[in-house]
Amino acid sequence: MTTYEAVLQLIEDVPSAASAGHRDVRWLTGARVVGVARDHDGHIEVFLAGVRLSPGSSAVRDAIEFRAWHREGAPSFDASRLLFPSFSYFDQVAAFICAELLRCGADVSLRQAFAQTEPIIELAIQRLRLSNQVILGLAGELLLLDALCRQAADEQVARIAGSWDGWKRSSRDFSWGSTGIEVKATTRSGSSHLVEGVHQVERSDGSDGGAPEERLFLVSIGLQLAAPGDNAFTITHLVERIIARIEGAGGGGSVADNFLAHVAEYGASSGAGYQHSTQMPDPSYTTPFLTSFFRAYDMSDSAVEVLRRGDVAVRHHVDVNSVRFRVELPIIASLGNPIVGANQVARAILGAA
Repeated sequence: MTTYEAVLQLIEDVPSAASAGHRDVRWLTGARVVGVARDHDGHIEVFLAGVRLSPGSSAVRDAIEFRAWHREGAPSFDASRLLFPSFSYFDQVAAFICAELLRCGADVSLRQAFAQTEPIIELAIQRLRLSNQVILGLAGELLLLDALCRQAADEQVARIAGSWDGWKRSSRDFSWGSTGIEVKATTRSGSSHLVEGVHQVERSDGSDGGAPEERLFLVSIGLQLAAPGDNAFTITHLVERIIARIEGAGGGGSVADNFLAHVAEYGASSGAGYQHSTQMPDPSYTTPFLTSFFRAYDMSDSAVEVLRRGDVAVRHHVDVNSVRFRVELPIIASLGNPIVGANQVARAILGAA
């Protein structure tokens, strides 16, 4: 079983494990070096049995896990594991990697085959990271949209749903009157976020053709993976809740349809995109999260010490639009900044606070 087609068929036929403690590894050849399985959430696992591997790429090194793997009713085995999402196209990615490993002689020398295949694995890991970023970003933006819809009057809900622009390439994730909102979600313990340019941390003056902004909030949301429970939420639940609020406010039909279409567009350019009607059971979208913090920073506050356009513009040999950086925002920047709590943030954006 060394052809891509044969490996893909085997991966597609592998069932999800019955529980976290179960694992059914399907070895691709009699040498039992390269194997595949699915965990209880449907994620694809590629096992490379034998000695610990030493990836040259930091991305692959961070993604690969070596240890003894235990199976109920079968001997444990030492292996390096690569874990992929449950998106269907990762079946193809995993199949291609496995086929390449076998073609390069993994059954004879796993180290050598892995070294030859590592550049392909690195590309897959980069796509994996992008997929995870899309899911995290969508969860954060839907969390804010849900809070805004809950705090708004019925007659505002349709307009709020239309204010969400994060699903497409746009200068702001949300625009509410003269208020711009950037949403950043993270699994880190603090408000640490990559910023794609100074335009994300300072108000627009309208020189880009858009309306000038009087306020700009950077909404920082901390998310943690959680066990299912009353306080946990999923992307699927958020979408259902927002649809129910839209319909309850009398904005069903085209408003709800447009919202679902925008959800499906989020991340579509990177290969993701959540089709609510067909992907509701998908483990990638039923992953439960807990909110560890929810903060809105007023970015016009001088106490928020981040790079501004003026800081870069004085360096005449630097293209302002090329600058990317990470912000480490404090728990307290100044009195009343940030605003803390989803409901309080929503009220501030809507102008009620």
